[in-house]
Amino acid sequence: METYQRWIQEEKAWIGTYCSKIRRQALFITTPGILAGTAVIIGGMSALGGGSMEDFGYGAFGGFMAGVMICAIYLLVLLPGLNPKRYAKKIEKSVKGLSLSETEKELLAQEMLGADERHKISYTITGPGSKGTPGRFVLTPHFAFLEGSTPYAILVRLSDIAKISRGEEKKTAAQRSGNTKRVYWFTLYTIGFYRKDRFQRNLTEKDLPDEAFGFFDAGIRERVMGLLEETGIRIEADAAK
Repeated sequence: METYQRWIQEEKAWIGTYCSKIRRQALFITTPGILAGTAVIIGGMSALGGGSMEDFGYGAFGGFMAGVMICAIYLLVLLPGLNPKRYAKKIEKSVKGLSLSETEKELLAQEMLGADERHKISYTITGPGSKGTPGRFVLTPHFAFLEGSTPYAILVRLSDIAKISRGEEKKTAAQRSGNTKRVYWFTLYTIGFYRKDRFQRNLTEKDLPDEAFGFFDAGIRERVMGLLEETGIRIEADAAK
């Protein structure tokens, strides 16, 4: 299991770069901005109507303390989710989902660590609620692995797959700005994987795929499809057509 653990450590280091970036932004940009903003706004409100500098000072202090409470809640929600160990557990959950043997886990790790750059696609997720999360697809002789998506880690054993298909889904997302809420449509570009044992599991062609990758960018989806075509697995015509 040494190779497998080394792969997990490398995955933690990869997402750890993103986690560190977001933590720095939260602690050194967002938090000071909230504290200064609440102090100035409430201090200014206290000084309106001819209030003295003393009124402004009391108001600013009250605003600062309100900002401390806001920041405490913000950081308590944000920081626990930025632990690389949390992401590593999600990867291990995807591995467990395939019921891999110890030998297969070592093979998986060896292939992931040894994957050449031509079979890796790295990108930044820019869709609704993504917050610039990094995404990466890795293709090896026996596995296809997508991380950074929802769910975070999706692992496919290629020998299980009978066919692959493209698809498109119309989705809605809500965006808040102050007291207003705007709902808009977007397209999710998908890749569906259909396992060979679907008939035994009483699934038909009309049922949903066993696994699916989702992308906000059609171009990235097509780059991934280009690599998957090298596997020799049957590629079905676009589901949207």
